[in-house]
Amino acid sequence: MENAKLRDWLEPPESCGSHWFQKRGRAFERILNAMLSKEEMEPRTSMRPSGEEVDGSFAIGEDFYLLEAKWHASPIPASSLYSFKGKVDGKLIGTIGVFFSMSDYSTDAVDALLNGKELNLILFGHNDLLLIEDGKITLREAMRVKRRYAASYGQPFYPLETYLSEVKSPSLGITDRVRSQPWSILVEGEDDVRTIQVLLERFDIDAQFNVVPAGGQLAIAQLAEHLISNNAKNVAAIITPIPDPEIQQEQVKKLNEIGAEIIVLKQDLEGWLDNYVSAEYHNATFILSDRNGKMARRYARNADLEKLLSENPSFSELMLKLGAKPKG
Repeated sequence: MENAKLRDWLEPPESCGSHWFQKRGRAFERILNAMLSKEEMEPRTSMRPSGEEVDGSFAIGEDFYLLEAKWHASPIPASSLYSFKGKVDGKLIGTIGVFFSMSDYSTDAVDALLNGKELNLILFGHNDLLLIEDGKITLREAMRVKRRYAASYGQPFYPLETYLSEVKSPSLGITDRVRSQPWSILVEGEDDVRTIQVLLERFDIDAQFNVVPAGGQLAIAQLAEHLISNNAKNVAAIITPIPDPEIQQEQVKKLNEIGAEIIVLKQDLEGWLDNYVSAEYHNATFILSDRNGKMARRYARNADLEKLLSENPSFSELMLKLGAKPKG
């Protein structure tokens, strides 16, 4: 276990019991401690009895951060973030909390933080942690990037894959730089990333692209603004209904103003794709589990692509710009 990796614990073995998940929680504590210690960030952590949480603190220079870490079967809900925020609020003014989640976050959880009086949390998701583990970015640099984004845009989550994929080729001319840029397709959360990736795997696509989780419905427009302000030209946003129509209009207006490609859906991804799946498929799958977005991904694998493209002009336009054609 000395050289244990997060990737070693991604897939639970068949018929594993609660003991395995407790072991995973303890492994997460050791791995996170090792990441912090490797970069001389003075970790002080302690296990909770459940074996799934780590509370403690770490330091970067003279700045000190509270931390919490979870690895659950489902995305972290708003209640968990509120609970941690309450702990941070009770500490020295200016204290920042850092939440490490290998189970990511529900989209409403991240949006809920934006309704508070002040933002004092920074969030890491599972892909962020894997990028650090793989040596793509140091934890210190990741903290700097995420903290600067939070300070600039008031958003607690910033996907490190977006930072790493930003084009930094000043030697290229503007035209070549635009052509060389991959498309950034922004969606709300990690489950949506997997659904759109499954859908796009059914196309032959000429352009490079990344499907990026913004962290919530209210985070998409600001992430798009950040990318475009850093000279990204190929940015698309998939927008699902927000309960408050005025907020929805504000988000769409901002995206239009900055020149992003916009696909506005009248339902969530699962409901949208459901419209293009046959009744026979529904009859064959109605008893299957829908855990963590599985049903949306099943619909993505089986949707009628021709009908989907013909009835969704904005999505069809994006596919045209990607040079995408249905396979077969």
